[in-house]
Amino acid sequence: MKISRINQIGKRGKANRESRNKIAEICEAENLCYCEIQFTNICMRTFGLAPAHRHKRDYYNGDAEKLADKKQWVIACQACHNEIEVSKEKTEEVFLQLRGEE
Repeated sequence: MKISRINQIGKRGKANRESRNKIAEICEAENLCYCEIQFTNICMRTFGLAPAHRHKRDYYNGDAEKLADKKQWVIACQACHNEIEVSKEKTEEVFLQLRGEE
């Protein structure tokens, strides 16, 4: 009987990991170490930074290139990320302002 590793990473998990590494390289090269959204009342500026994507993860379907495309993500603090996460309209408004059309 073959013994396999628990919690093997699938196609989407590998794509997420690969794209996250590419995003980190871009951020380091462009010195992106602050929240790009910066909603006035709630922004934490540099705390809890992570890429916020233009669409939900299912849209990218495990495509690492599409996930890492600069028009598809912005760096956001946790508070700003949560603010745009709940509204597709607010998300698109932020992305149009910061990254333009797809």
